[in-house]
Amino acid sequence: MVQADANLKRILKPGRNVTDWGGMQKAGVKNVARPQTEADLVETVKFAARSDTKVSLRGSGHSAGGHSFCQDGLMIDLRDLNRVLELDQQNKTVRVQAGATWAVLTKILEPAGLAVTTKQEFDTFTIGGSIACNVHGKSIDYGPIIENIISLRLLLADGEIVTVSRQENGELFRAVVGGYGLLGIVVDVTLQLVDDRVIEKTEVVFMNLKPLLAAYIDRVRSDPENTPLCYGFIDPEGNQGYYVTYKYVGDDRQYSLDQLKRDETNPTLFNVFIWLQRNFKFTRRRAFHLMWSGSNKPEVTLRSRRLLIWDVAPSAFQKLLFQKYFVPVDNFLPFMQKAGQILKKYEDDLPVLTNHFRFVPGNNEALLSFSPEDTICMIPCYLAKKNNRRWVAKLEQATDELLNACLEQGGSYYLTFDIIASKEQLQQAYPRWDEFLALKNRCDPEGLFNSRFYEKYSENMVPSQL
Repeated sequence: MVQADANLKRILKPGRNVTDWGGMQKAGVKNVARPQTEADLVETVKFAARSDTKVSLRGSGHSAGGHSFCQDGLMIDLRDLNRVLELDQQNKTVRVQAGATWAVLTKILEPAGLAVTTKQEFDTFTIGGSIACNVHGKSIDYGPIIENIISLRLLLADGEIVTVSRQENGELFRAVVGGYGLLGIVVDVTLQLVDDRVIEKTEVVFMNLKPLLAAYIDRVRSDPENTPLCYGFIDPEGNQGYYVTYKYVGDDRQYSLDQLKRDETNPTLFNVFIWLQRNFKFTRRRAFHLMWSGSNKPEVTLRSRRLLIWDVAPSAFQKLLFQKYFVPVDNFLPFMQKAGQILKKYEDDLPVLTNHFRFVPGNNEALLSFSPEDTICMIPCYLAKKNNRRWVAKLEQATDELLNACLEQGGSYYLTFDIIASKEQLQQAYPRWDEFLALKNRCDPEGLFNSRFYEKYSENMVPSQL
């Protein structure tokens, strides 16, 4: 048995039963490591390799498919590697450790008038986690985060740290971004920044589904450079919906940071709103119209702030479950019509708050690209009962039908939220999955980096296939 030295004993904490934000995947990990320095991180990985212990990576734990743990593994919690290492305001770049949350960057970038192009919807997410799933955000003027990564430093299974960029180790670059921590540990990353600009809400459009989507597609295609945000909501049955549009403020008005709105909705009110829907069917049926009526309020804010929903997620989010389906723009209407029928069939067993939709600019750079061409993403928000077997079984049935409807239209889905899809469905959505596995096998031949997600979708793969 490999013994830990005094420093490792400081880093390694006893194992425990863990889950993630989704709450539907669980495992008992052997140890939890919380390295304080880069040297600690390297030492931890080398110890795991010597002791033949699988490693999983965790930031804020916001994935929902067992991506951050595996049974009897060593879970490395990266949140103490959270420093901003260099801010170059002239060239608009920042180098930051992967365990930092977006909130760490926000505090530094907002006073400087700078922002990232793409980020997730809560400031509590870690940057490393956002890289792992190649987040796409709500903006329509920038694509997924891979577009604005200049380079990153990656800790490999053998303990070596290498620089990864388009020019250096380019094959790894395409696989690590959106690779869910399976090829190594992102130590730090250099991001390209942009000017943070003031935006204002300009219109709210409510229509039946078919004319709504036609108007929406025309809207996002007409002036994307001046329309940073344009997203909407469709009722659970897929009959009608609305979208809101934001444009850059084009005059000389001056604003201080404390004048500009942060949260979309008061978190306490949101918690009450969700509670009422869980307990009263009448409220649930009126929820969509309540959301629409509240969307007409004027708003002026920073683009980076509107990429968020809240700085910190309201507590009600712990009992919600999301999925994301990406469908080529011109195929979204038939998909949404089919999705509405599916959700209608399961409405009593799987109550849905609403279906959010947003345009996602195409980008095929990542090996596991979820939106290789321009798509519209549909995000059902379920009022979940995660510990109820009947609810889970119904979710699996509905998800299988939604996945097939999406794949029939040439679409894909987000790997972050669950592991319900079959391996065949994953391979159809991500046709380069086997290429990804082959690269992992070359870079990590002993399979040091692991997760519940990886175990499901790599099983039954023999060496000749890898």
